[in-house]
Amino acid sequence: MLQCGVCELDITPSLGSTIPGYFNDRKSTGIIDRLYAKALVVENDGSAVAFVVLDTIKVRKDVAENVRRRVGETTGILPERVMISATHTHTGPAVATTTFLSADESYLEWLAVKAADAVAIAYNGRREARIGFGAGHETDIAFNRRYFMKDGTLRTNPGIGNPDVDRPAGPIDPEVGVVRIDDADGRPMAVVTNYAVHTDTVGGTEYCADFPGELSVALKKALGEQTVSLFMMGASGNINHYDVLHGKLEYYAKPQSRHYMKMGRILAGEVLKVREKIFTSSEARVEERKAFVKLRYRQPTPEQIAEAQANLTGYPEGHVERNFAKELLEAARLGEGTAEAEIQTVAVGDLAVVGLPAEMFVEFGLEIKGGSPFGLTLINELCNGIVGTYVCTREAYRLGGYEPRITSNNRLQEDAGELFVDCALGLLRELKPE
Repeated sequence: MLQCGVCELDITPSLGSTIPGYFNDRKSTGIIDRLYAKALVVENDGSAVAFVVLDTIKVRKDVAENVRRRVGETTGILPERVMISATHTHTGPAVATTTFLSADESYLEWLAVKAADAVAIAYNGRREARIGFGAGHETDIAFNRRYFMKDGTLRTNPGIGNPDVDRPAGPIDPEVGVVRIDDADGRPMAVVTNYAVHTDTVGGTEYCADFPGELSVALKKALGEQTVSLFMMGASGNINHYDVLHGKLEYYAKPQSRHYMKMGRILAGEVLKVREKIFTSSEARVEERKAFVKLRYRQPTPEQIAEAQANLTGYPEGHVERNFAKELLEAARLGEGTAEAEIQTVAVGDLAVVGLPAEMFVEFGLEIKGGSPFGLTLINELCNGIVGTYVCTREAYRLGGYEPRITSNNRLQEDAGELFVDCALGLLRELKPE
């Protein structure tokens, strides 16, 4: 008999803290909406897993391990069966460290406690439940952010209405994955939404959960305040909300724009439509598999180092290119080395969730979905401790643009995405042999 539990706890930090997400150090001045740690526990016949979603830009590996350890100490869930992901909001707490901003270590310790508490509360409150899944389609709020220009070059975010744009350099993933969790009486407990588009629609210096926060507001209005909305970010390393070809600049203007509210409500409409069509069951096999991929770090070339050194003196303090230069030189200082990337897969009946530890280009998410033996596969990026910022296609490294640029946190080997896909598909086949 399937049992589920849910919980959401406020993790909004104090004002005056750093807000990561851009190449400058923003200090928080206000709160648009609250930030949360959300937990969903799913158990069947003593086999339990926990999903934790944090309104943060990323999850550091040591923080993820801290959460898992605490969960193991306070519940009957094995630490390795906890999947921890970030919504990737660019208006969240100080959880990232670079050469020009620092994570708040005391906040991270508190965050781990709150996240583990959310799992413990969900676990202790679990009850008989029914679960089901389905998928919708939304093409009007997500766009590939890399474009071929008419002169043959490639640019990331070339600007809305730019007359020199030729065509997008890649696809989007329009699938809206929806998981419905109700109690035994049919009362809504939780909704999991999976969609691929960057959560960077707000800007400014006020805390905001971005469109997943508005999605939660809309779902609670429709289904009841007890409903916990968990948003899992799909493969969106090269996906943004800007309609470069047909959009109007004033429609997206920051920080006055409330575009995140529009996106959240549009997504909520599709989620609610899909949810009402989903058939739920009180039985679902619950299993988890993981593996580790060892990766090398890319090294900057002598020419890139020389250019960075020139930019360090040629641009004023705080300039984006000066900060990029600091980051590249820090990557050079760190030198060669390796990283271990955790690939995690969880199966709940004919539903699979694939946890990947980076911002994945959408092509990799589509490839995993296309090769998965499950009825629905959700790609959940930025999971369990990020090992690198962007995982790009080989073509993207050749073409350039923003995402392949080397920084201290963005230097994984060029075939990392292919290795992730192979590993994920292997794990999915273990969970569901042909």
